[in-house]
Amino acid sequence: MEVLDLRPLVESTSFHAAVCTAAATVTPGAHTVVVGHSRAGAYLPGIADAVGSDQLDVVFMDARLPHPGTSWIGSLPAERATWLREMAASGRLPRWDTWFPTASLADLLPDPEQRRRVLDGIPELPWQVVSEVLPTPGGAWHSARHIYLQLSAAYQSTAEQAEKRGYRVRSLDAHHLAMVTHPAVVADLLVSALQP
Repeated sequence: MEVLDLRPLVESTSFHAAVCTAAATVTPGAHTVVVGHSRAGAYLPGIADAVGSDQLDVVFMDARLPHPGTSWIGSLPAERATWLREMAASGRLPRWDTWFPTASLADLLPDPEQRRRVLDGIPELPWQVVSEVLPTPGGAWHSARHIYLQLSAAYQSTAEQAEKRGYRVRSLDAHHLAMVTHPAVVADLLVSALQP
């Protein structure tokens, strides 16, 4: 299994292109699984096309669904887009952990050391990541099997949208960062969702 560190790519002129180029360096196996969490869901179609495996599963883990032809900011309701714009300073968004009350992250990650490890590597985001229009996906995306793993109540409506699109949907009564606090449970959910 290979896990790409995409954080350095946020400074690229096109984050989407950089992510897809990085994904293309991964040699697909007989059965390739691509997993995206949270905002990474929007990049999964391009990543699927870059990987291009014959047997490909694309897994959205408590993630946004794709919005080809529009940007992150353009895909948001007006009040949420305004909220993001107001947070930006000098063409950058602050680290996402500062977007929420400190207590909410402490609730999700109660172990201080675990919380520190998660938060240590979070980058600020250049505004171009938020404003970049994502392209229409190609062949590998359309032939892949699409799976949605809902970890938190906040993604209930997204999971319902995924089901309407024909995705295989599985749910867990947990929280958005459950893969950190309950990795074995989330891994079991993933493995069961990948069964034929």
